[in-house]
Amino acid sequence: MAIKDVVVVFDASSRTVGPYAASLASLFGAHLTATMLVHDPTASVAWPEASVPLLTSVLEASREEARRTLEAFATTAQGLAVAVATEPVEVTLGLPGRALGPLARHFDLAVIEQPNPDPPGDREIMVESVLFESGRPALIVPYVPIAPFRLETVLVAWDGSATAARALGDAMPFLERAKRVEILTIADEPSETEASGQRMVRHLERHGIDAQFRRLPSAGNVASTLLSHAFDAQADLMVMGGYGHSRVREFILGGATRGILETMTLPVLMSH
Repeated sequence: MAIKDVVVVFDASSRTVGPYAASLASLFGAHLTATMLVHDPTASVAWPEASVPLLTSVLEASREEARRTLEAFATTAQGLAVAVATEPVEVTLGLPGRALGPLARHFDLAVIEQPNPDPPGDREIMVESVLFESGRPALIVPYVPIAPFRLETVLVAWDGSATAARALGDAMPFLERAKRVEILTIADEPSETEASGQRMVRHLERHGIDAQFRRLPSAGNVASTLLSHAFDAQADLMVMGGYGHSRVREFILGGATRGILETMTLPVLMSH
């Protein structure tokens, strides 16, 4: 499926996600919808009547911040000839990031900035919601400054699972444009996963994609092994399955996925 309809998620501390999403949309000829959550404290609990004016002023300030942020991005994106719609989403307090999953279902791709521990916020919940509740891929962009979107080298983390296959399938528009594609398996010895990875190389060749298979010896954990190789390969994008486990009907990030999100140095496309 072509990438033609993209949602990009902002918050008060977003820095890198806007320019990256705009350059991505320009390359793919995609339409961008910029969204930002507006917290509505008046709808969450039964507040004393005396508190209503204060809470209303908080809501109006949040609306104004979202309007300024999204309009500033739309103006900037016009310089790249990218069509942008702005769509602030009003949510109640609690777990407002959960609103993003249902919203992202209506797009080909959601672009969101990596959770930043300083300042802390709702981004991890946002990533979880998009990843596990939308049925769509999430492209997570590091919060540190990065180059504009490009596709020289793309790495695919492969473990032979259905989740990895889903991620690879969602990444096909990216792989088709990349100059170099590597299918990566982490193992110290040859295994069935390696055979599966080599078979996936043949599958990509039938789509006209020149891919190579590489087995990486473990460097302690999945995240450090993959990111170390990404640095050496000067990779522009990593593709991987987004794994999690259930917590009372909700998914939370699994260890390998969380490790990548906490230490990522390049954009990562994740699917579940």
